[in-house]
Amino acid sequence: MSTIVTLTTSEVRICTMLGMERWFEKKGSQDRPGYAIGKAAGALEHELLANVRANVAEYAVAKHFAQPWTVPWYPNEEHKQRKDHPDVGRNIEVRVVRTKNAVPVWDKDINKQAIIVGCKVIDDEHFTEVEIFGWFPAIEAQRPEWLDKLGAYRIPIGEFNTHGT
Repeated sequence: MSTIVTLTTSEVRICTMLGMERWFEKKGSQDRPGYAIGKAAGALEHELLANVRANVAEYAVAKHFAQPWTVPWYPNEEHKQRKDHPDVGRNIEVRVVRTKNAVPVWDKDINKQAIIVGCKVIDDEHFTEVEIFGWFPAIEAQRPEWLDKLGAYRIPIGEFNTHGT
C-alpha cells in the first residue's frame, strides 16, 4: 500500500524557489537524447514545472524517510562532479510519474546500485501531497519485459516494495 506525504506551504515554497533557480541555471544546456525526443513530441511538461514537481517529490521522500535531501541546485558547470550524487540519503533515487503507470530506471541507477523510490505528486493545484508507491532496487529492474525503446527499464507501480514505507 502506498503512503501519502503532506507538505506544508513553506516546504512547497522552498522546493518551488529551488526549481525556478535550477531552471534559470540550466538555460542553454543540452538535453539528453531521450529527453529531447519526449520534448519534441510534446510528451513532457515545461521544464520549470518538471523541476518543481521533482523537487517536491524528492523533498517528500526525504521527509518521509528522515533522510537528507541532496538539494539539486548547483552551477551547470558542476554537473559532471555532482551527477552521481543521490537524490536522497546515501543511495535513493526518486522517480516521479505524471502520466505513466511505470517508473523509469536508467543504467546510471543500476551502476550505482541505487534504490528507486517511485512516487507521484497527487495535488496538481498546490503540490502539497505526494504519493510514495514504495521502493525497488535498481539492479533488480533489469527485466527484458520492462525495457522500453529508449533504453530505460520501467518498473510497474504495482511491483514496488511497500515494507518500510
